[in-house]
Amino acid sequence: MRRLSWFAALMAAVGAPRTASALCASCLGQSATLGPALRLVGLFLLVPPAIFFAVAIAIRRLTRRSQLTGRSRAATSDRT
Repeated sequence: MRRLSWFAALMAAVGAPRTASALCASCLGQSATLGPALRLVGLFLLVPPAIFFAVAIAIRRLTRRSQLTGRSRAATSDRT
């Protein structure tokens, strides 16, 4: 009984995306491939996260470099 309920839950989870995508009324009559307008919209949706992550990585690298140079200066000043 327990395996049957687990299997039923698994089948529902696997089958749910197919039925959910069919419920979109404006998408029912469209083709399976994306048109050029939707590709452009998708590109514009990817640009802000890409910019955010690029800036975050640059800031992280710059702060690491400044911390490393600050530590090396402090270590040399303690020795003298």
